[in-house]
Amino acid sequence: MVRLSSFIKSHDPLGLLAASDCDALGNAIEDTMMSLTFPPVEALPCANPCPNPGKLPCGRCKLVSYCSQKCEKEHRNAHKRNCNVPAGCRDVGSRDEDPCSLTSPSSREETTQMITPLSCNLPAVDIINLKNNEKDKTRDFSLAFVASGDLRNVVRTVNALGSDYTGRLQILLNDTSKTVVSRNIVLLFILGMMSNEAVAADIALHFWYSVFLPEECRLRILAVLVLILEHHTDKTEPLSVSLGRRAKLTCLVPGEITDQLLYTAGPTLSTSQAHDEYERVYTSPARLDARNRVHAGVKPCHSLAFMAFWRSGVVLPFSVNSDHHTVPNTSFFSPHGTWLQNNVEDPLASWDLNEVIKSGQAYGAQPEDVYGCLYFFLSDQLRTFAKRIRELDVTFHVFNTTAQTLAQDISGGEYSRHNLTPRIRFDRVDFAHLLADAEHVQDVLTSWSPLLAEEETAVIVGVFPDWTNAQKDGSVVGADDAVVAPLVEKLIKLSRLSPGTTLADARKREMDTAALDAAYDNSKAFATFLKASAFKSALRETALKRRLRHKVLPQRIRMPVDAKASDVPHLPDDETWYRYRSGHKPTKTLLASSYGCIRGVYAPLSVRHHQT
Repeated sequence: MVRLSSFIKSHDPLGLLAASDCDALGNAIEDTMMSLTFPPVEALPCANPCPNPGKLPCGRCKLVSYCSQKCEKEHRNAHKRNCNVPAGCRDVGSRDEDPCSLTSPSSREETTQMITPLSCNLPAVDIINLKNNEKDKTRDFSLAFVASGDLRNVVRTVNALGSDYTGRLQILLNDTSKTVVSRNIVLLFILGMMSNEAVAADIALHFWYSVFLPEECRLRILAVLVLILEHHTDKTEPLSVSLGRRAKLTCLVPGEITDQLLYTAGPTLSTSQAHDEYERVYTSPARLDARNRVHAGVKPCHSLAFMAFWRSGVVLPFSVNSDHHTVPNTSFFSPHGTWLQNNVEDPLASWDLNEVIKSGQAYGAQPEDVYGCLYFFLSDQLRTFAKRIRELDVTFHVFNTTAQTLAQDISGGEYSRHNLTPRIRFDRVDFAHLLADAEHVQDVLTSWSPLLAEEETAVIVGVFPDWTNAQKDGSVVGADDAVVAPLVEKLIKLSRLSPGTTLADARKREMDTAALDAAYDNSKAFATFLKASAFKSALRETALKRRLRHKVLPQRIRMPVDAKASDVPHLPDDETWYRYRSGHKPTKTLLASSYGCIRGVYAPLSVRHHQT
């Protein structure tokens, strides 16, 4: 224990870890194989609570379930206060007040100024899409996520390969944010090094998405970090760790990131400080406005679910008590204790809502309990990912630099001794939002095009966020009346708009605009936008061409990959319509005035080499 305490202090130059924390950490390391006091939730529990699973949902809210009528009766009074719709919540479709009028310009501006985005309001994508491309379960792949953000696309891609995939994976992860990179490294450590996959997945889930953690989870994360750092004695070499039997993680990042990994999960912020800061963000005028906007567009039960998540900051089923989540997840806060984002990010936005609900239902959760469904979905995904990286031959290289610099360094042989030679060619390169960077897109494409494999299936993928700001008719707000008027009539007949809605009304009311955007074909507008963009001229300077027939990403998000550019979503009933419009992160999409306008917010694009 003395040796361990000494080691921790040597890795704590700011002296932020108390001696008692060092002792507790030592105990955690000794007990890393011990079962958790609060184990992962394996099935929706009875809300009463009792040891039995919940089978009978509450007839009113359906957010909780009971094992028997006896338990439901016993719990009725306790549940009553959580079963009623919060004051100010309105049912979906209510248009008594235009959500756009609920905020002042200053508060609206505050919501859009993100300090450090730690998650994304795009659903995770599989950038290989094996069944539409190589169709070979033994093929090796080299993948570059050059502006990765979080791990959602990596998890999605690896899991989608299936349990019978036997090829080798080389995965490059890069982001310019030190916080994002640190969180990704810690997540890979957790999922690859904790012996129990279920426990590893549960701890990773909360480290990724919950603002507060159980004390035992934080100690286990710290235990893993200490054991890794303790063996990293040569500071001139990058931190390199084995994950499973054949997997390996090499961190080719600045020393300050590895030196301060302990702070990512360390006790550097008191619970009271974190609660005060979280409450400040949660109750800010911009956040109150966002909540009103969510309530204006979702069912009452989902309003209750959103409120419960925002209050607790913890991803769990509605009926599961989160009181044991007592310590702050310091990766959400700056070293000075300030929230790293202006908003409380919604993890639902990062995943496909239909898949989330389907997964939750398999464990007994109702669609109304969306965060309960999300918990079970993430648990499944992370358990699968943990199993994959323990069994597959996979190498992760993590970087913290610009995309252009990274490509130049690889091409220049900077990382040759780490098996990233100038001869390497990537089968997929995920540019994320970088295609829309008018100032740098040509330089980035020029740097990466030589590193793209020559095969027909090799491709660079990316998105154009907020392109409708530059293209007037990208959304119905700027489209001609002759185009929008028939859409208004069509949606009134389908009961998607209220009877008597005029064209002027539809252009003013955000919810109506969102409905119209879901039915609006903006493919011609996007083509016009591309012709005038820096991206078009950048393609002329490289050996790349736009792929008109998509095989990896769909033309519009939440559409089939083989859908045409002019296709609009098929939403035959009220539930599919509701889920489609609610599938994006509610706060962000409503604030962006593009709720449901899928390509209107993010336009996926693929480019590949010219074929000779």
